[in-house]
Amino acid sequence: MFKQDNNLYVFVGPTTGAFGHDVTTSAAATNEIHTVHETGVASGVLVAGDLFKISQKDADGNVRSTPLLAWNNLIKSSGKVTDATTTEQSSVFGSGGSTGSIDNLNSNRYTMRVNFKNNVDLYSEQSDLHFFEYVSDASATQIEIADYFAQTMSKSQKFSGKRTGKNRAAVKVERFTSAADAAISTDITTAKVTNGSKFITDFVFGSGTDVSGMVAGNYLRIVEEGTVTDTPVATTDAIYKIVSVDNTNDIIELDQPFQGTSAALQDVAINQITAAVMATADVGIRIMGLAQEWKLGLLPYNQVIFEVTLDGWGDTTAVANTAAVTAAGQGHKIAELEWFSQGSAGAPYRHGAVPNNADNITLVADKDDWYDVIEMQFDLADPKHAVAGAGAGKVSVVVALPDGVATADGTMGNDVFGFGSDHIFNE
Repeated sequence: MFKQDNNLYVFVGPTTGAFGHDVTTSAAATNEIHTVHETGVASGVLVAGDLFKISQKDADGNVRSTPLLAWNNLIKSSGKVTDATTTEQSSVFGSGGSTGSIDNLNSNRYTMRVNFKNNVDLYSEQSDLHFFEYVSDASATQIEIADYFAQTMSKSQKFSGKRTGKNRAAVKVERFTSAADAAISTDITTAKVTNGSKFITDFVFGSGTDVSGMVAGNYLRIVEEGTVTDTPVATTDAIYKIVSVDNTNDIIELDQPFQGTSAALQDVAINQITAAVMATADVGIRIMGLAQEWKLGLLPYNQVIFEVTLDGWGDTTAVANTAAVTAAGQGHKIAELEWFSQGSAGAPYRHGAVPNNADNITLVADKDDWYDVIEMQFDLADPKHAVAGAGAGKVSVVVALPDGVATADGTMGNDVFGFGSDHIFNE
């Protein structure tokens, strides 16, 4: 007979009344996680020899509990405090705005393969391979090579840089150069750049009446993550080629959709580089993952993971990869974990339009919150098997509290589980 010997229980606390060891289940607040002895009385601070359950009661009075756990059967405990630092994968080759270059080879075939391996759309690390190719002319320049790849790749939905909506992209593609830029002669108070759009619009001028200070064929260096405040442009900001200048309607058309965030930018955030300068400048390309849309139960939150392979690029500065870093305690992850654990308790959420008891299950996790997390693993007390077969069954218990609540509630690891002052949640 199949033996279920490793059970998972996930408890997520609300922002108030999150954890208690001095209340009975009947007196516990809504969604308050609490520990009680086997007799149902409040556990107090747990000590060696205690038998207890971890429970949570929802607003309707439904109670979810672990099996009876023996404190002496704690195998191990571990945890993590919130780390809200999330980094998307970045792959740069050629110049990143300071050093590096593309080897401009005449009459040469440049190829690039980008292989997506993340599980957002693919699952099980299946490959989603995209191939791009450019054949240079008899007088190749770095910028013409970079222009082709940026323009061509941006036409694909997956590489468009679009961050919202149904057709959002997986990555953005940007060009960089170490060449110096210069201020635009027209005094621009603000101008609107829009993510996913090739057009700069809504110009407001401090002096002058049109955008004649910008010239088709030149390049604009634009602050990527700017605001209406004074954000000066830097060589680490991407460049865009000007396709056309409409002096009548004050509209600038770029050669690829704007890859950064939509914003109203002051003139210090948009500088110009002449075509003549760019003809001999060192240039590079960056492919960078974008945060993906997340929906509980429909799309597991995951970052975009990809591999870039170049062929025929000569002595181009090698691809410099910065791996994706996932933040600890992210609400998306906690919500997914809670969802799955509740499903294992009998709620077939992921079966689609089938009868289920979804309405009877309370989920607490907030996708926009950040959590401190503790995990405990116990051997089951007698009987030593969950269903059948020999050996001790095991129970894994995950408790997640919103960042800061763990400390406000009395440092959960210390005051409830007696782990000591150097353990979990001692922030």
